[in-house]
Amino acid sequence: MISRVAEACFWLHRYMERVESTARMLDANLSLVLDARVPVYDRWHPQVIVTGERERFAALFGPDAAADREVVQRYLVWDERNPVSIASSLRWARENARTIRETINLEMWEALNEFWLWLSEGKGERLWERDRHAFYERVKTRCHAFHGISQATMLHETPFDFMRLGMLLERAGQTARLLDVKFHLLGPTRPGAETAVESAQWLALLRSCSASEAFLKRHRSAMTGAAVAGFLLLEERFPRSVLHALDRAWNFHRRVRAPAGEEPGAAGEIGAASGGALEALLASLRGRTIDEVLEAGLHEELTRVIDATAAACLAVQADFFDPPVPQAAGEVAPA
Repeated sequence: MISRVAEACFWLHRYMERVESTARMLDANLSLVLDARVPVYDRWHPQVIVTGERERFAALFGPDAAADREVVQRYLVWDERNPVSIASSLRWARENARTIRETINLEMWEALNEFWLWLSEGKGERLWERDRHAFYERVKTRCHAFHGISQATMLHETPFDFMRLGMLLERAGQTARLLDVKFHLLGPTRPGAETAVESAQWLALLRSCSASEAFLKRHRSAMTGAAVAGFLLLEERFPRSVLHALDRAWNFHRRVRAPAGEEPGAAGEIGAASGGALEALLASLRGRTIDEVLEAGLHEELTRVIDATAAACLAVQADFFDPPVPQAAGEVAPA
């Protein structure tokens, strides 16, 4: 498999996961600000922080615009100047799919292309203007359909493995960012001591990750910050938790990594750096309790996870998509 195709597969599903995560986050926050009395600046500003767009957003609209729900939502949904907006992410997902039409199947292409046409030719924006919840739900549903078609119709070979690897690394980073921002705003709470606003915030965070029902099945006690943080960070059986996403990413990484001796001149080194980064990150999370993480400092731990996940993505880029050119014996690399 050539590196250009592998890179397009990796980014195709990574962009689609980003589209879904942004829609899920905005939809959950829309419900929160309608149902709970949240301070004005804390209503929409955190959404800008989660996407990593605080500096660009402030430069474009000024620092006070983060309190404006319309400005924030339009920036995160439609603005092409925002590289992580829903429109930008979907456009780049489609562009990556277009370059590998010989690799993906017709049903995948049609699902993605119809999604893009709906979003870009006016139907999506008209629904957005009329009913925000319906718009975000439609975006999530179309993302689910695309992932389901991919899962059910593609050969589960190397292209599929790179797609899943990109999706899962993106998911781990998105969950960690959401948790870090919300926990930084609210901090840990104790059973019986939560305010109505705090409980609503924790529920909104769970909804942002489609985790509310799963959490309540696992935790029937009071909803606390520690319990929510533990679930989203360390619950091995929940598909959107950081630990589960990283564990599955490691599984797909092992599938794409070249075994020793199979690549000429590679001696099993292809994927070694990214594999080592993922393995070290997983080892730092496995077997820990949320009490141990809180004692060490949740913000510090989540920052480390976010940075380590980003570093693993860069290592995947270097290992598989932009590897160094092999040098012949005795050849000197150009300066």
